[in-house]
Amino acid sequence: MTIYDVAVIGKGLIGSAATRHLAGNFPELEICVIGPDEPEIRKAHDGVFASHYDQGRITRVLDPSPLWGQLARASIAQYPVIEVASGIQFHHRVGCLRATDIPERIVQIDDCAARFQPPHRRLDAASCREAYPYLSFSDTFVAWDEGGEAGYVNPRSLIAAQLKVAEDKGAAVFRDIVTRIHRVGDCHEIYSRDGNVRRARKILLTAGGYSNTLLEKKLHLRTKAHTILLAEVAPVEGNRLKTMPSIISSFDHPLVDSLYMLPPVTYPDGKTYIKLGGSGWNEVFLDATERDHELLDWFHSDGRQDIADALKTALHKMIPGFRALSYHSVPCLITNSAHGNPYVDVLRNGSVYVTTAGNGMGAKSSDEIGRIGAMLCATGNWHSELDRNEFRAVYHEAGLK
Repeated sequence: MTIYDVAVIGKGLIGSAATRHLAGNFPELEICVIGPDEPEIRKAHDGVFASHYDQGRITRVLDPSPLWGQLARASIAQYPVIEVASGIQFHHRVGCLRATDIPERIVQIDDCAARFQPPHRRLDAASCREAYPYLSFSDTFVAWDEGGEAGYVNPRSLIAAQLKVAEDKGAAVFRDIVTRIHRVGDCHEIYSRDGNVRRARKILLTAGGYSNTLLEKKLHLRTKAHTILLAEVAPVEGNRLKTMPSIISSFDHPLVDSLYMLPPVTYPDGKTYIKLGGSGWNEVFLDATERDHELLDWFHSDGRQDIADALKTALHKMIPGFRALSYHSVPCLITNSAHGNPYVDVLRNGSVYVTTAGNGMGAKSSDEIGRIGAMLCATGNWHSELDRNEFRAVYHEAGLK
C-alpha cells in the first residue's frame, strides 16, 4: 500500500489549489487529494455537497479588508499560469463595479485602492449612470469600477484546471467521500465511503463546512445557509447587458443589506442566467458539527423562498425593466470562521493541518489560500507576508475572539 506524504482531504477550490502547489513545489513527495465529484442529481444525492457547483464567482482586488485584497491579488496573478498549464479557461475579465453609501466602507475601499492600485476609476452616482445606463443606484452612492483582471471565475473549471495540473505533476486524485481518519503509529488511515483505506503521514484538511465531521476537537465554524437566485435572461436583453460587469452593492431591504450580482453567464443547461445573492440580518446557520440531516436537507432544498423573493426585488431595482424568462433559486453554503479570515494552521504538530473557511469570499482567493496551507503542511513554516496570527484556528469551545 502506498503511504502518501500528504493527503489533502477535500478537493474543492482550496483543496485543489493546495494539491497543485504541493505537487508542483515538492516533486519528491507522494501527494493525493480525496473528495467527491459533483453529484449528477442534487436532490437524490445522500453524501456531502460543496458550494462550487456553479458557473460564476466574482473576482476582484478591491475589498474592505487589506488581507482579503492581498489574497485576491496573489491568486489573480496565478490565473494565467494555471490556464496555460492546464489548457482550461476559467477566468473572465468583465470588470467589477462596487457601490456603497456607507461611510466606513467608502474609507475602507479607498484605502485598499491606494494600497494595491488595481486598474479602476472612482465614480459618483451620475458618472455611474453614464457608464452603465441600464443600472440604477442611489444618488448618494460612490462606486469603484475595477478593470484589469476583475470579473468572474468559473469555479467548476478552476477546480478542473487545478486538478489537471496537479495530476500532470504526479498527484493522485481519488474521487470519493472520506468518512473517518484514524491515527496509527506515524501514519493516518483514511477511510472512504468506497471501502478503500489509504495511508498518509500528513493530513491537510480542506473540507469546508464539513471539516468538523472529521475532527474530534471541533473548530469554531459557522455554516450559513445561503440562497442564490438565477434569473434566466431573455434574448432581447443580450445587447443591452453586453457590457455588464460583476456587481457588489449595498442594498436597502429587510432581508438583504448587501448584494452581489454576476453578468449574464451560460450554464450547463444551455441557458443564460444572471446570478445574484446577498447577506442580511435574518440568516440561518446550520449544524455541521456532526454529519447529520441539516446539511443534507438544505442541499436537497431550493433555498429560502423569502430570500429568493427579496433577491428578485433587488434584481429589478438594480436593472429596471429587466426581462426574465424564468427564476430559479438554489441552496449554497458559506463557511465562516470566528475571525472572518481563513483558518490556515496546525491542528496536530507535524501531522494534521487545516486550510478552510472561505467566509463567502474564498473562491477568487482560493489559489493563494491553498498555497499558504500547502507550504505550511509540507515545510512546517509560514510562507506569506501576511500575519500568521490572522489565520490561527479557533476551536469551538473557545468562542469568538
